[in-house]
Amino acid sequence: MTGMDVHIYEAGNGREATVVAASIRPHLVITDLNMPEMSGSELVSWLHADPCLKDTPVLVLSADQGKSRPRELIGAGAVAYLTKPATPEVLRRSLVAAMAGRASDGGAEFE
Repeated sequence: MTGMDVHIYEAGNGREATVVAASIRPHLVITDLNMPEMSGSELVSWLHADPCLKDTPVLVLSADQGKSRPRELIGAGAVAYLTKPATPEVLRRSLVAAMAGRASDGGAEFE
């Protein structure tokens, strides 16, 4: 439990996520990297470039364990990068930290 009142919205792909995000202006976005129509990296960049959504925390959850990926995505505007499989506790900690305005690494290293 996070102790937060949560409403979850889903999108079938990255392009659909831009439509959903623009219409609801979410408090937080969780995205994978590998999605059809628009990758998670592209979604992070799109959100960060949108004046109304640029401050929305984005948590990336991916199987990609490349050393440069976390830094690349943090540079693009993500607040955290978690590798799959993420435990419920790591995900909870990251959600709470993101909503509190702090980056959480969930095991990845950020600078």
